[in-house]
Amino acid sequence: MIPKRVILFSLLAGLGGTVLPSFAELPVDTISVSSLPAAHPYRLYFSDVALPHISDGKLTVIDGRNFRVEGMVSTGAFAQTTLSPDRSELYVVTTYYTKLNRGARSEEILVYDAKTLALKAELPYPARHAQALPYLGTMRTSGDGRFIIVQNATPATSVSIVDRQSGKMVSEIPTPGCFIVYPAQTTSRVSTLCGDGTMLTLTLDEQGNLVGKKKTAKFFDPDEDPLFAPAAQDGDIYHFVTYKGNVVSINVAGEVAVPEKPWPLALPSEAKQNWRPGGYQPATLHKDSGTLYVGLHAKGFEGSHKNPAQEIWVYDLKAKARVARVKTPHATGLAVSQGEAPRLFAFNTEGASITAFDGGRRLKKVSAGSGFGDTPTQMEVQ
Repeated sequence: MIPKRVILFSLLAGLGGTVLPSFAELPVDTISVSSLPAAHPYRLYFSDVALPHISDGKLTVIDGRNFRVEGMVSTGAFAQTTLSPDRSELYVVTTYYTKLNRGARSEEILVYDAKTLALKAELPYPARHAQALPYLGTMRTSGDGRFIIVQNATPATSVSIVDRQSGKMVSEIPTPGCFIVYPAQTTSRVSTLCGDGTMLTLTLDEQGNLVGKKKTAKFFDPDEDPLFAPAAQDGDIYHFVTYKGNVVSINVAGEVAVPEKPWPLALPSEAKQNWRPGGYQPATLHKDSGTLYVGLHAKGFEGSHKNPAQEIWVYDLKAKARVARVKTPHATGLAVSQGEAPRLFAFNTEGASITAFDGGRRLKKVSAGSGFGDTPTQMEVQ
């Protein structure tokens, strides 16, 4: 029997006479920052509060044509986000704690270049912005982009006006009992929805200071049929859906908002089946065609207003008539691109998934993607 040490020595000696191939030296890796691809009408901005790790939220930028992730922005804790009217800048108001999830609280508004996602500015902000799920309207800009408008909750509610040019907060306006902001197209007006069934309009001077406050008469019953706060906007008109399935359109151009008479989404026979809107962003509007898309679920009940949609119903807004309906995989929010070839995006919060439909009045599913975060609740389109 040959000892193991002799065998090992023989193998090593044999390897010593073997000519091993040589390899060219690899280039040194370098770190660089890439710009986003050129902007297109189907770019999606998907805001995620990230409930499993809430101090580390994010906004994901997605190509809605192929669901390729184009970029990502870390948004910290309880962030609210919005885009400038020309889509050149992304704004984030967020919270930081000295010990990550506790300690002293500080806040700021972050300004990102939407073309590169490079940080352009950090604007100081008092520690009072609404620490809520991302909703359309918790942070907006004035119609011309001059002011950034932030919803506060301490829990006392107020609205802050921040001058984008100077980077300073101009004013904080108490809005007791009212929440979510709806800017008019003019710089001087912003409205907010109130829990007593009214809408409050704030009139501002050129510097962003308050010069007038006026409320509507009560136009909805918040106990019987509340309005979903996220609304579909077309200029000065915001289209709201209610918990029980009505549409209420409100013009916010003047010193007092003007609500129109509500109309039902469902036919009388369908209303008996309790078809109701649900989710975090239940309605969206293609402006040029006047096409309203609403996500609804059957067998609705008090408390089902966050239930995902089973179907998307399509409406001719001018005629106040439904023109199509299509099944959807549990959508908690809808967003549509604008322009000649619209695409409707239906997202699901629990699965962080998106389904795309060719827009228009006859929806056709074209693609789907998933894995875009943890618990996204807000989507904006380029």
